[in-house]
Amino acid sequence: MPRVLLDTHESANDRQEWLDVLDQLESSLGSGARDAVLAGPGERFSAGVQWRAPEHLGQLPADLETRARRLLSGQLELISEIEDARRSAGVHLAAVRTIISAQHTDQAVYLDIAG
Repeated sequence: MPRVLLDTHESANDRQEWLDVLDQLESSLGSGARDAVLAGPGERFSAGVQWRAPEHLGQLPADLETRARRLLSGQLELISEIEDARRSAGVHLAAVRTIISAQHTDQAVYLDIAG
């Protein structure tokens, strides 16, 4: 099969598009994502748009591989933080469910979440 070489202009455009893609991913991984994961009680955040890999781009340029690997590592770290937050919320929800009763009462209910 003959090898097809891209002209310099097309190659430069692909590289710039890869740079734009990596910039967008890094931006979505920034403090906004972590703030959403670690938001305090009652705070709201809006879910981001689901990212899709660009289908029109060719292979990632070799000189961007290190940056892409760092980005992947950051994404995996954020996934871990999200899982930890989910588990913690589950534990808190389970504790709250233990005090909910079928009876309505005017008495105050205190929940020790530290101990």
